[in-house]
Amino acid sequence: MKPHTSAHIRGYAKWLAQECQAAGLAAEQYGADILVRGTSDHLNESITCKPDAQGHVRWHWSWGVPIGHLDDSSRLLDVDDVEELVRSIKSVVAIPPR
Repeated sequence: MKPHTSAHIRGYAKWLAQECQAAGLAAEQYGADILVRGTSDHLNESITCKPDAQGHVRWHWSWGVPIGHLDDSSRLLDVDDVEELVRSIKSVVAIPPR
């Protein structure tokens, strides 16, 4: 496993912010953190890109838990699983239409 510099991590965060925006979410990058604003002001989420206990760079929810696959939460997402990550974020911050 190669070490990731803070520049690499900021690059991943920039990529996620851009993909969130392309998916119609309001997203802003702050270093390794991405603030995603939901469809309602109270549905915001801060996503962080950082190494886990084993040194794997992962995406983490604001409460510190690594983000897992939407259909199988036991499978943690890698930093390059951005498409699946955006899908997971949308499930948290978007109110489904009635």
